[in-house]
Amino acid sequence: MSLSRSNRRSVLWRVLLFAVAVCVCLPAGAQRVITPVESNDLPLEVRKRQQEKINRTMNVDTMATTPPPSEEKEPKYKAPLFGGLLLTADIASPVMNLFGQQYGNYEVALEADFLHRFFPVVELGIGYADNTPEDNNYTFKCAPSLYGRIGMNYNFFYNNGSESFFALGARYGLTHFSYSWDNVRLDDSYWGSVDVVSIPRQKAFAHWAEIVIALRIQVYRNFYMGWSARYRILIGCGSSSYGEPMFIPGFGSSSGGFGFTYTVGYRLPLGGKNKETKK
Repeated sequence: MSLSRSNRRSVLWRVLLFAVAVCVCLPAGAQRVITPVESNDLPLEVRKRQQEKINRTMNVDTMATTPPPSEEKEPKYKAPLFGGLLLTADIASPVMNLFGQQYGNYEVALEADFLHRFFPVVELGIGYADNTPEDNNYTFKCAPSLYGRIGMNYNFFYNNGSESFFALGARYGLTHFSYSWDNVRLDDSYWGSVDVVSIPRQKAFAHWAEIVIALRIQVYRNFYMGWSARYRILIGCGSSSYGEPMFIPGFGSSSGGFGFTYTVGYRLPLGGKNKETKK
């Protein structure tokens, strides 16, 4: 049976298309599929080198992004939290009284040592006056009266391993006292007579603030000596119709200004001692 021309042409085209498809698909299928080599398939030495390279890269990145830690300077000496109690007494006024001073303050103080840096302190005393100023016609008297101060000292020598100290401090003081004027001479030039009168006792309350600079040295074991310079500022003081007091217990002259104390002290055997830190 013979094919028609159109059928022969259709078969020929189908044969050509099949041949082209075979020519294209065979080379593509013949290509080898290459899979990546797993790290576990590499030799041990190669894997070690690759891991070292990765570690070095990570370390460089970490150092570049992380700032170096700041080094804190350790103190040379380590002070205990509580270093003990120190009992002191002011001997400046008693000595000045021996040389004729007609007023003074007799006081003692108790202070605590914290870290050999902070020294809270309480000061208690008795002040009096029986003063007749030269070239004046009266005697000012202040009955022995109790006064007190409370404050804090800051030691600048806290890290030198010494029990001595140099400190800056502050105080708040107060007192309630009585005062009077006796032997007030009133001269009458016209009649030529002299009258002696007394102003009755007056009562007053006073309070003030102090700025203190203190130095104390260790004399022998638990015994100390030192001095303090004080600048006193009067906050308030009561007065009467007869006038303001000339002397305030614990404060001194009512005009204020500078004061001075010289103390001897004993450290009670309590608390710890400074220890040198190990580098």
